Amino acid sequence: MPVEFDIPCDVQGRDAEGHLWAFLDEASHPDAITVGHLVVTGDEDDPVVASATDLLDRPGGRKVVMELVGDATELLEAPRRARVVA
Repeated sequence: MPVEFDIPCDVQGRDAEGHLWAFLDEASHPDAITVGHLVVTGDEDDPVVASATDLLDRPGGRKVVMELVGDATELLEAPRRARVVA
């Protein structure tokens, strides 16, 4: 299934604290990337969901720091498996 990314990143390239990160100008809709919101990130081989935890001004541009939530495909399947028990 094709994935539309909010902001692509290299899931193997972490910062010193182990967080995912990317530059804001790489986002498909930069205005939608805000601290506390979930984003679809990663790449075609490893799409993941992350929570944006910080926006930092850096010499290379505005950096988005993200905390990994989980694999995008697994998170998509979870609600499908969920059943309401009455």
